[in-house]
Amino acid sequence: MKFLLLTLLLPLVALFAGNASADSLVSFPGDRSFLPKSWTEAPIAASIEPLDPKLRLAALGILESALAKYPEKVRQKFLGGVSVVGSLRFYDVSYGGTYLANSRRIILVYRESFDARGFEQRFHHEFSSILLKQNQAVFEATRWTEANDPTFRYRAPGIVEEQDGDRSEATRVLAAEQERTGGSGSSLLQVDFALMKSGFLTAYNQVSIEQDLNETAAHLFTNPEIWEFCRQYPRIDQKVDVLIDFYRRLDPSMDRLYFRRLTLGPTSTPEP
Repeated sequence: MKFLLLTLLLPLVALFAGNASADSLVSFPGDRSFLPKSWTEAPIAASIEPLDPKLRLAALGILESALAKYPEKVRQKFLGGVSVVGSLRFYDVSYGGTYLANSRRIILVYRESFDARGFEQRFHHEFSSILLKQNQAVFEATRWTEANDPTFRYRAPGIVEEQDGDRSEATRVLAAEQERTGGSGSSLLQVDFALMKSGFLTAYNQVSIEQDLNETAAHLFTNPEIWEFCRQYPRIDQKVDVLIDFYRRLDPSMDRLYFRRLTLGPTSTPEP
């Protein structure tokens, strides 16, 4: 394991030289004092458990890889930092991650049982929310929703999901799934081929435009199978096109070939 992590980290040293490195961006809070005060009060009542120090190197290595997938100017302009903890709860519901829009900071949960891709996907999920929140004007929401069946309506309105009452719709959905299964709610993030016919990678994608974009981004950055999904399901392909166009407006280098090479390797060629 140590050798594997070193082989992952060493090639990235040059890439981050002189730039914002993962060491400077990633922190491991020991208590919840880094959270906004309003989050620690009722009804949110946020709580965390610190990450076990012996797991820090593994988490840092995965985040190095995730950060390296973004052009430097995108990282510097839109990402304030990443806080990694051992557990995170809001409204007495367990979360795998969230973000602080104003400080552009991501909060992620890491555990020894997590696989690397799943943890990296949570990073891209949350970072895509920050990017959407700060660049909503260049996101083509109408073109995105046109990929859905005309009769479909997201559970939460708007592009960026807002609080409805004392909590977001995503929190309600997650709480209901945790109560139903007795687990973490990760079942909501399982790829569902039946849903792909309607334009959704997972059940969680149906909560809001934001969550739909989040999970599409998570797979676009990490899952080589996304291109086969695009080939088989035109509605997925349209959303991937809209999402890539969104990233390309943040940095012109982030075109379709850029993302194909992230997941399929540097020798990947344009689609026929």
